[in-house]
Amino acid sequence: MISKPNNRDLMLILAGAGLFAIAVVVGLMVGKKRNRSEIQATGQLISRGQLLYQGMCASCHGPDGRGDGISARNMISQPRDFSLRPWKTNIDLESIKKVVVQGIPGTLMPGVKNGLSEPDLDALANHVLKLADQTPPQIEKVFSKQEQIARDAGFVLLSRNNAPVLQLEDESGNKIKLSDFRGKKIMIHFWGVQCPHCLKEMKALMALEKSFQGKSFAILNVCVDEQDAKSAQDTANKFAPGIKVLVESSGIGLAHYEVQALPAFWFIDGDGKTFARSTGAKDWASNECGKFIESFLSN
Repeated sequence: MISKPNNRDLMLILAGAGLFAIAVVVGLMVGKKRNRSEIQATGQLISRGQLLYQGMCASCHGPDGRGDGISARNMISQPRDFSLRPWKTNIDLESIKKVVVQGIPGTLMPGVKNGLSEPDLDALANHVLKLADQTPPQIEKVFSKQEQIARDAGFVLLSRNNAPVLQLEDESGNKIKLSDFRGKKIMIHFWGVQCPHCLKEMKALMALEKSFQGKSFAILNVCVDEQDAKSAQDTANKFAPGIKVLVESSGIGLAHYEVQALPAFWFIDGDGKTFARSTGAKDWASNECGKFIESFLSN
């Protein structure tokens, strides 16, 4: 037979039930507060990541990470569309953070080095990872005939803007400006005395310029890592006797042309407007390069 609980037992049962109820309520309140804090922190992380991305990355990679930023048109290597595969790196936070910090050598992707705090770096990387999870676009880009000719030769067409100013000087100390070539179409060849690919193709560039004689076409061989024009000329003569080289005396102009890898080439039309650019050594005797220069001269 089950005996009835006495008053003392009832008091203990009620007290235990009350304590349990209080524990449950407190637990729910703490959990709710913790969830609210976590949600708030997550929202702040996303907001901070978006802000950093728009300020540091969107001009090239585009507001939604599609590689269509306002600066992308003037780049030889189009910025990555984060939604497309494959990537050259793993698609995870650590890999993204590494690229943000170190950049990608040989491209226009700079590294921030120590420019971001660890929380900001995490926020930015998280936002890029979010953009990488988007559905890839289904639109196939159609190029014009001139764009395709440029792409086949390894060039990208540029917006027709005034070419940045260059203050050039030859081994005799003569000052030369781009405006001195108004009416003539030119290719600016940025090279360096420490660049073996640059030195190797100098003979080919001399032959190229000669093959287009009489067509108002000139090549300006601008050395970027030697300030003394005579010294640069002596080095060039060892690889291509008779070639004429120049140096940029101000140092500012090179930044305007975004010279971050050598050799680099810019094509400027007879009105002093930018036409196309490229980076890296070329087979200047190839049909693709020939067709591109012909299209440049006939434009």
